[in-house]
Amino acid sequence: MRGALSRARRSAAANAPLVSALLAAGAAWPGAADAQVFGQLLDSEIPLTTQTGRNQGVLERQKPELAPVGLPLGSFRLYPDVSAGIGLTTNVVGASANPRSDTFAVVTPQLTLRSDWGRHELRGVVNYTGVRYRWTSPRDEDGFLAELSGRLDVYGDSQVSGAASYRRTYESQQEANFPVNGAGSVAVDQARGMLRAAVVTNRLRWTFSGDFNSFRYNDTVSTTGTRLDLSFRDRDVYRGTVRAEYQLSPDNSIFAQGTYRRTDYVTTNPLDDRTSSEWRGGAGAIADVSELLRVAGGVGYFRRTYASPVFVPIGGIAIDLRADYYLSPLTTISAVASRQPEEAAIRGSPGYIASRTGVRVNHELLRNLVPYVGLDYFTGNFKNIDRKDTGVIAVGGFDYTLNRRWVLSLDANYSSRQSSGAQRGPGINEFRALTSLKFRI
Repeated sequence: MRGALSRARRSAAANAPLVSALLAAGAAWPGAADAQVFGQLLDSEIPLTTQTGRNQGVLERQKPELAPVGLPLGSFRLYPDVSAGIGLTTNVVGASANPRSDTFAVVTPQLTLRSDWGRHELRGVVNYTGVRYRWTSPRDEDGFLAELSGRLDVYGDSQVSGAASYRRTYESQQEANFPVNGAGSVAVDQARGMLRAAVVTNRLRWTFSGDFNSFRYNDTVSTTGTRLDLSFRDRDVYRGTVRAEYQLSPDNSIFAQGTYRRTDYVTTNPLDDRTSSEWRGGAGAIADVSELLRVAGGVGYFRRTYASPVFVPIGGIAIDLRADYYLSPLTTISAVASRQPEEAAIRGSPGYIASRTGVRVNHELLRNLVPYVGLDYFTGNFKNIDRKDTGVIAVGGFDYTLNRRWVLSLDANYSSRQSSGAQRGPGINEFRALTSLKFRI
């Protein structure tokens, strides 16, 4: 029994198997395509996964004969790859009326360096994502990422891990905070640092996590061609989390967690200064409901108070749940549900409560061909103003691995966002598709 528990804890240490009870971000779907309705900039304090080694989903199954081998570089291996694709959108600037279509091209070169050690781990990633539209150059994107992460195995299952990164990402026009009259892309520069320690004693596992995230928003252009200054959204976020996990059996755990979050806005305008302090606490579990169903999640309470008297405190129930149903070795059905506060960029509102539910199906049609379909639903209830957003997205596509070197992918989605209330935003409908080919070594 002790050996089985030790193996289970090693699996837990490797996969970080428990959800942060009150996540600052929604649960992420596995795979190349993100099935969330609206993307998140801030990852959860401690990631959520239901993997334990007992069951493996379609996307988790190892396929050595199709995996890239990389290039030896001393005690490391270097994995280069590059992908290129073409796509189309039916609403390039997110117009609520008279939408305009456009085509675009995407290229993404990447270098990944991984250590080849028996203990400890060091990993580095550098990539660039360029997007060019045929007729709408203000929507062009130049995203990038530089990240270094590592893990130090201290003793037994206890370990210390850390990461530092800098990236430029782009806000989706389906986001509730996307400028109402924005015609260009919204670039966000994010600097991040994280340090995490896990201390394991018998069946009890303590996790201590701290991170810092800095967000700086670049200017964009309006539908009339004028410059939109988005610097009022610039902020720094500091978070500290403590979690206690108790292993009931090799595949079942319960946990309790507390998180403190401090958000400092750079702006000096009191109408835009949403500097806040937030406490979160809750409990959750990972459990095998049956031989085919595994669930993980947490439920708790958050309360956020603001430094400016313009904004009243907000609080409520926070939820993050995930279930994986292994219908067969070839089909995995995943579902998520989450509820948490989000930062607002609309004058008069301190934030909004985002609720998301979704389902995703991955099916291994062939060993090297995995199609997927998914559906998500989103609601955003803004505080202090009369506005409610609802959104739905349907996704579908496939990954076709021709061999170790080449992967052909198709990702398509239809998204619709509607807004109601006296201060409602625009309604947006868009179909978007991208086909791409990746070369890797």
